[in-house]
Amino acid sequence: MNSLHRKPKFEILGVSDHALLEEGGATLRLGLNSDQHAQLFKYGQLIQKWNRVYNLTAIRNNRELITHHLLDSLAVLPEISFALQATTNPRILDVGAGAGLPGLVLAIAQPSWQITLIDTVQKKVAFMQQAIASLGLKNAQAVHGRVEEFQVDAPFDLICSRAFSSIGNFIALSQHVLAEHGQFAALKGRVEVDSEVPAGWQINALHPIDVPFLDEARHLFMIKR
Repeated sequence: MNSLHRKPKFEILGVSDHALLEEGGATLRLGLNSDQHAQLFKYGQLIQKWNRVYNLTAIRNNRELITHHLLDSLAVLPEISFALQATTNPRILDVGAGAGLPGLVLAIAQPSWQITLIDTVQKKVAFMQQAIASLGLKNAQAVHGRVEEFQVDAPFDLICSRAFSSIGNFIALSQHVLAEHGQFAALKGRVEVDSEVPAGWQINALHPIDVPFLDEARHLFMIKR
């Protein structure tokens, strides 16, 4: 086959992908403006670009990058916003953030939120730091380290994660940096996963999450002391 007609190994996010992202955002009724949509799209392109070398995520398909990462992270925003409605300029920690999901998506969608992202893998932290700079995000920072060793001057109002299979481990490792009246937000697939919480904690709410164009189970566990 002529090389000019070969399908490229990596496709570039295009106009149809941008339309999919905008339509998904409109379906979620988040009120994002054109600049925020542009930032989200650019963020997706950055993931795609770095993925070629650093293997940030197993997802390579353009549509799945939009649905499984960007829209998946946006879909929890209404419930997290409701949980934080009484908090001014909330401080949020994303544990095991990987490529910055959901933390960087939340930072784009909510400029008044202060987002810290932590991961044990240096190359993923390097990507997040580059993405923060490229997107001009003033409300986000990425930290390399283990959350159980993380020390902060002020605790977080909410700690979220998509990375933990066990909610018990999630709480045990990161509870020392959660404010007294703070909450955990665990983003999960099916409810049947290990959802047992340690003594002294309770699942305050369990929200089924509908992600536009994604026919897969998603749930958000909100957990309090």
